[in-house]
Amino acid sequence: MGALATKALRPIKSFNIENRAHRVISREKPTPAPRYPTNIEDLKRALEADPDLDEKLNTKDENLDNRLKEVYVTSLGIPEDDITRNKKSRSTTRPLPKDRKMPPQYEFGFKESERVPYGKTTLRDAINFISANQTDPKQVTATEIALKYKLREEDVQNILKYFKTYEVYLPETKTSKALFAGPATLRKELYKQDVKEIGSENTDSDKEVKENKKIKN
Repeated sequence: MGALATKALRPIKSFNIENRAHRVISREKPTPAPRYPTNIEDLKRALEADPDLDEKLNTKDENLDNRLKEVYVTSLGIPEDDITRNKKSRSTTRPLPKDRKMPPQYEFGFKESERVPYGKTTLRDAINFISANQTDPKQVTATEIALKYKLREEDVQNILKYFKTYEVYLPETKTSKALFAGPATLRKELYKQDVKEIGSENTDSDKEVKENKKIKN
């Protein structure tokens, strides 16, 4: 359908096309875009300072051309080939390190500082007193935490107000009871459930076979 429409409209578009083309070509210049008043003032000042500015811009200046021919660039640095050659020669004098062991894996992903200044705390200590406060807020108060970890009581109150530890709740299933892992629960207690391994315990079919043998005997 689109091809038929273009074929039908083609004679209308090409009607008197030569005369229209000559009319556009015969125009002197297309209308320029309007200029800003500041640009007009700058142009007037430049023409007043040098009336022959347009001719100078359109003509070639022989003096400038000769000066450009006399300009040369001299490099005082080392060529790239020499740099790569020096790097290859250094590789023999600087062998690879002999200790290729993996870096130690830290519990929190980074090495903990051994010295903690007054008014500061570590991530481990912060998790400990936040979880302890969540478990028993009446006994583990901000005042006791500030005295124990040498912190300001105001800072401890803000920490306990805006930061909490995760509380995990595992719903009840057919094989296990519901389990709530509060902030004071160790991570290992989540994995205390008995997990059947292949070949470690007898399957249901083996149990049925043993029960049938007992009945026969």
